[in-house]
Amino acid sequence: MRRVVAALSLIGLALAQEAHRVAITNPVSPFNRETNFLLIWVLVFSVLIFGVVAGALAYVTWKFRAKPGQQGEPPQVHGNDRLEVIWTVIPLLIVFVLFGLTARSLIQVNQLPAGALKVEVTGYQFWWDFNYPELGFRNSNELILPAGVPVVLEVTSKDVIHSFWVPGLAGKRDAIPGQKTLLSFTPEKPGNYYGFCAELCGASHARMLFRVLVVPKEAFDRFVAEAKAPPPVADVRGRQVFQQNCAACHGVARSVPPAVTGPELGLLGNRTSLGAGIVDYTPENMKAWIKDPAAMKPGVKMPGFPQLSEEDLNALVRYLDGLKVEGFDFKALPKF
Repeated sequence: MRRVVAALSLIGLALAQEAHRVAITNPVSPFNRETNFLLIWVLVFSVLIFGVVAGALAYVTWKFRAKPGQQGEPPQVHGNDRLEVIWTVIPLLIVFVLFGLTARSLIQVNQLPAGALKVEVTGYQFWWDFNYPELGFRNSNELILPAGVPVVLEVTSKDVIHSFWVPGLAGKRDAIPGQKTLLSFTPEKPGNYYGFCAELCGASHARMLFRVLVVPKEAFDRFVAEAKAPPPVADVRGRQVFQQNCAACHGVARSVPPAVTGPELGLLGNRTSLGAGIVDYTPENMKAWIKDPAAMKPGVKMPGFPQLSEEDLNALVRYLDGLKVEGFDFKALPKF
């Protein structure tokens, strides 16, 4: 009993501390509302079928149980044409209803709205790249979107098959090398939404996370306008350390398509997380990541830099933290 109480207490504590309420039932986009609509119908039919089957099983078990003093085999029932027609026709009708509702929902969620914001989503082992070709800027691991504006994502991969999934906003789309799959939805509520890779893709598949940051349209427009400006230099020595150790894999231009092997860092200072969503963005976590990323994320392609002096490391962190658009605190967004 004590073990049960302890286990329940730990579960309750974990749920109480869970900051992100990840659920496909969040009605914050037309995509999820359509999913919920279909889910309700499926649950209703499931409960009805379970009730009828369980009730019939209980009834026949009770009615045809062995009576006291009964000898030999009880009377046998060899068939009931009317009952067989009923239990064939009713499930068939349920299947037709669910087929029609599913087809309706698929048509609704796969429509591509006119005038939607286009974002090119590319999966890598083990991070995500987000390019806004019509707006002329790029970010990695955190997708920034305007509330109330329809979005069309072109999802692909550069290495193995991944799967892009933001449960709080929309369904899954496979990221397949050499192919593009489309995902359309309209984020209606500002917030910080958890995203996952939903296809086993390697050693750090479980740590291939990302965030979708939904902000009001006015704030998004201001962010995009300021993001197109050259990134500031918060620390000259830090920039030199970056160019000597990091620039071979990472860019900071914000608007250049990915020509390097690592995530774009031009807006790193605005992020809420590090390592593709595995830890919160803090200077301490940044230092630990630079020194030994494999300790935080097994299988990561980035090498560690334990040889950096404390002075160089601090300068590099100051420089990276300065790569941001001032006046935006995405950490204050509600989490979903």
